[in-house]
This record gives sequence, structure tokens and C-alpha cells, in this order.
Amino acid sequence: MKHIRTIGKTPQYAEGLCDNIVSVTQARYCFVLSFLTDFIVPLVGPLILWKTGIDNNPESQGEF
Repeated sequence: MKHIRTIGKTPQYAEGLCDNIVSVTQARYCFVLSFLTDFIVPLVGPLILWKTGIDNNPESQGEF
């Protein structure tokens, strides 16, 4: 593929929304985002799996 060329020798990570905080609104948004992803989602995830009946246990596959 000739239309692709390297920009540098080391790969670069993409800059995320919370990497460079410049305003109070952005700081609040990043706090809420990290709170949801680190605290609420792990608490609600097993409840959703239980309510939907999805079982991730490979030992119970095929049992009714």
C-alpha cells in the first residue's frame, strides 16, 4: 500500500478528552465520566446480566 507512510518511528497514542483539561466544565465532565465507568458500571453490570439471564459460567452450558 503505497499511499500509507509512517509519520514517526514510535507509535503515538491518541489524545483523549480528559488528557488535557483546560476548563472547569471539561473537568466536571471527566469526573462524571470516570465515576460512571469506574464505579457505576461494575455495580450495575452483574445486575443486568442476572436480569437478562445471560450466564458467563462455561460449566453450566447445556444445562436447563
